[in-house]
Amino acid sequence: PGYRPPPRDSRAEEVRDLTQVPQELEARMEADLDPGDLGGVGALRPTIISPGETWTKRSQKALLAAPATATLGREEQREARAAAFDLLDALTKSGALPVEHASLHVVVAATHCFDKSLVDTLVQDSANPIALAERASLTMASVVHRRPLVQDAARFAPVRPGSLSM
Repeated sequence: PGYRPPPRDSRAEEVRDLTQVPQELEARMEADLDPGDLGGVGALRPTIISPGETWTKRSQKALLAAPATATLGREEQREARAAAFDLLDALTKSGALPVEHASLHVVVAATHCFDKSLVDTLVQDSANPIALAERASLTMASVVHRRPLVQDAARFAPVRPGSLSM
């Protein structure tokens, strides 16, 4: 009795265009976090993350070798990316073999913009920016995982609609 992979989930076969996640996120934020709910205390928008010009590469020539650190500029990054794709192409025989039991990590970020400082928002506007952040986190999770927004009042009382102001 050898290893038997888990049964395939029908949703796993669905292809998703991950470049559309920021647009889905923005649309959901506009629908779920309307300005009336926020008490006018801020806006939430998707954030573009730009990597730096130079990268730091940490590697080992062999398992027991000492770790080495190198700085990669644009040209070295291009060469390293090409080498990684060449290796992937060789391992999959130009895509003929599937890559099973692999995962893809996608980073999604959003920025809260407030007109006032945290203390001024709390004192002058009587608004709770923490509740906004909690609700925004749930909204982001619902977009990423393609699930409806959780509305369990007992568990998530601070993030109910209308509870975003003090």
